[in-house]
Amino acid sequence: MNQVPCDRKRIGLGCMALTGIYGHIARDVAIDIIRHAFDMGVTHFDTAELYGPFVNEELLADALGSRRTRVEIATKFGYRLEAGKIAGLDSRPQSIRSAVEGSLRRLRRDYIDVLYQHRPDPNIPVEEVVGTMSDLVKEGKVLELGLSATDIETVQRASAIHRISFVQNEYSLIQRQPEQGLLAYLNGTGTDFVCYSPLGRGILARIPDVEAKRSPTDYRNKDPRFEPTRLAELSLALDPLWDIAAAHLVRPATVALAWLLGRSPNIRVIPGATSVEQLNANFAAASVPLSSEQRVALDHLMVARAAD
Repeated sequence: MNQVPCDRKRIGLGCMALTGIYGHIARDVAIDIIRHAFDMGVTHFDTAELYGPFVNEELLADALGSRRTRVEIATKFGYRLEAGKIAGLDSRPQSIRSAVEGSLRRLRRDYIDVLYQHRPDPNIPVEEVVGTMSDLVKEGKVLELGLSATDIETVQRASAIHRISFVQNEYSLIQRQPEQGLLAYLNGTGTDFVCYSPLGRGILARIPDVEAKRSPTDYRNKDPRFEPTRLAELSLALDPLWDIAAAHLVRPATVALAWLLGRSPNIRVIPGATSVEQLNANFAAASVPLSSEQRVALDHLMVARAAD
């Protein structure tokens, strides 16, 4: 596959990690990361009512201040939250409207640039969900619609009701599921594919001693890829990534993101960051020229068994 030229605008900031899901992060550090991202030219910020919950949207609004109308903000609905905990999925029309009103209030905006259904609700047909979302577009409260953790059939059904501008699924060197049809389907439809967890929740950044450093509340404790034996398998399988990063004198995260961006011009990435240094490494992906040989080596990484 030929490398696609990279537009820096395709690199956004995923804000989930800035409100403690991977462990404590000081509020002033989180604010500095968001502001630094803006100063670097990042224009797409991804958040959700679930993150925090609720406080992630507030943090983003506080950090951006008056600049919050000069960027594209994506947020999500779809979970029922009780006492700050997930109590199930909920995409009923009244719940969508309530979630959107809450997001608008916390983001201190009159509209949401991109509204996602966070996860499919098996109790509510996607046609009904998107019907409510499209009403919010007509009312000027939402500009564009997206679906997260979805599949081709659902996108097709949703698109019959209203244009779906964004599809957000997990995609990285160690999670290739979108290559099994979804990416090919979206090519040419005008729908952007947004990669969440494009660094495998930090695995592709090769964070030193990642297992030992996780706090008891770290969300990754639930991810089987972070079991010590699996991490060891992945580290060996990813030797080509480490070698290519060393050859370019950049961090592995930079190469992993450059690989994704080179897959298709409709791919966007929303890596998170818990330091300005990580943010800089992520944004550097726009300027790393991978050779055809390097791309082939990354294309054929033998990580499937370890990443299941």
